Amino acid sequence: MKLEISIKDVQQIKRVDFSVDLHERSLICITGKNGAGKTTLIKAVRNLVNADTFPKTSPARSFSDTSEISYKVDGKLIVFRYDKEKKMMDSRDAVPSVLRKSISIELPIPHGERFNFFQKISEVDSSLRSQVVMKRYSKPTMLIEFLESIYTTKKFENLIEVKIKNISYYAIVFADNYYLREDYFSSGEYFLISLYRRIVSGFTAIFIDEIDISLDAAAQVKLVEWLRKFKSLYNTTFIFTTHSLAMMRMLEPDELYYMEGQADGSTVIENRSYAFIKSTLFGFKGWDKYILTEDDVLKDFLEYFIVKYCRPSFYQHKIIYVGGGTNTTDLMKRNASESFFSKDSSSVIVVLDGDQRDKSHSKVENVTCIPFESVEKELLARCLRGDFGDFVKIKSIVDDHHRLLDFVDKKISLKKKNKLLIMFYNLILSIRKSTAVRRKVSVANGEPATSKDFKNAGKKLFKQLTKEDYTRQDIFEFLIKKNWDEMQHLKNYLESFTSIQDKKITP
Repeated sequence: MKLEISIKDVQQIKRVDFSVDLHERSLICITGKNGAGKTTLIKAVRNLVNADTFPKTSPARSFSDTSEISYKVDGKLIVFRYDKEKKMMDSRDAVPSVLRKSISIELPIPHGERFNFFQKISEVDSSLRSQVVMKRYSKPTMLIEFLESIYTTKKFENLIEVKIKNISYYAIVFADNYYLREDYFSSGEYFLISLYRRIVSGFTAIFIDEIDISLDAAAQVKLVEWLRKFKSLYNTTFIFTTHSLAMMRMLEPDELYYMEGQADGSTVIENRSYAFIKSTLFGFKGWDKYILTEDDVLKDFLEYFIVKYCRPSFYQHKIIYVGGGTNTTDLMKRNASESFFSKDSSSVIVVLDGDQRDKSHSKVENVTCIPFESVEKELLARCLRGDFGDFVKIKSIVDDHHRLLDFVDKKISLKKKNKLLIMFYNLILSIRKSTAVRRKVSVANGEPATSKDFKNAGKKLFKQLTKEDYTRQDIFEFLIKKNWDEMQHLKNYLESFTSIQDKKITP
């Protein structure tokens, strides 16, 4: 079955064409810079299966009168155009049911199916418990082998599979019928189980956006090996996007594709070598020093700080965001043995958010942290105290600001429950699942804010303020001045790295 997709004027894509033979049992990796259109492409594939994909995952301004996505499935044309009244991509053409049943698509946080599966597991917990007690379960031998191979561990030897209404659920059984459900596993383990569930379901092709999320570099490498095994065992084609060098290095030359905008505004997806992608995507050629960090916000913050406040660099350096504190540190360690950045391991350092400071991966040589938890969290804390921005607007963006301010001040002040609001929001949740509504239930219950609440609110506030009122540089400058004394250590550390040859760095 050959699938051809042509996207026109959708989000940042003016025009891109992509085709794949779903019966080739192949691995196809698509990479490219942020904003190239990789996620839009995966959404376009999912649009064939779920026509509400774009309304749920993209703002209305992503489309215009000229927006169009056309598909050819073994020559049959299916065209979706933007409908202003419905505010969605719509089609009068029927999508073949065989195609709907043949492909599975996984989007990244927060729209991926694996994130929506949490609720389903909770709903069947009583059935799951009774099956465990009566020992009505089986041992998923291949899944156990898969997980233990990826993580080099024996912790999954008591993993069981329980079938409830033809859906497989997994748990680790302990003594006295105690068990640990899969949704309590680590995010990486849970993702791999979700992926395995799709693989054994018989899909012809599985599309995954940002496949490397939640997996450390070693797990990413082993996952590629297992995808090769699975494609042969289950006749499956895997199409995924990633920025992971660890994964890309494991691929064959004909499996790696680069997505890139052209001078005429169009976008192309072309087969490219690993060396080409490494130099183009990350700019690894011609750099003396490398600073690895967690995300693009911290990367931009460090670039601003170095340019404005550190003395001119003697060495040419490149700041690269990797994703996740553990992944970032692990990539630095792997360079020591594989030298894909530099043969001199001291030429690669890691700078992490301050909330990683007490974790083991931040306490190794050539790793340091900024003096506050993160740019977004520090901004939120300052805004809640009235130090920055229009407080009236801040409250409209962060509607549970009292709880979050208590969290900043480390106050545990349980509020009185609002039973009417609890009933109202639970009614909404029964109709439509929503993370925002779940948070409102938490507020109505009088529960204190959590670290996750604070982190998400910080990201939301940063995104909103930089979208409408301030530049990133405005916020960086404010935070640097507010933390000037603490920033001196980071200043000295970065200057010693970029300016003094052969000086050992000890944070």
